[in-house]
Amino acid sequence: MKTILILGVSTALSACANAPELPTQNMLAPAARADVETRAASFPDVLAGYTSRPVKGPEDWRALNRQQSSAAGEGH
Repeated sequence: MKTILILGVSTALSACANAPELPTQNMLAPAARADVETRAASFPDVLAGYTSRPVKGPEDWRALNRQQSSAAGEGH
């Protein structure tokens, strides 16, 4: 019963409220207007810094980590 009462009151109050103003056509579709300049989207290079490494057989993983590390002199 409480749920029905809460929903009924909130629905009645929202029905009495003023509707918000709708956005204008210029705000909705600026790209469709010839007089409005649009910007080109820039996308980051997702493969920047990629180094191709061929598939090889099993090796010592510590040696492989040292070879591929950005700080080659560090580590034991």
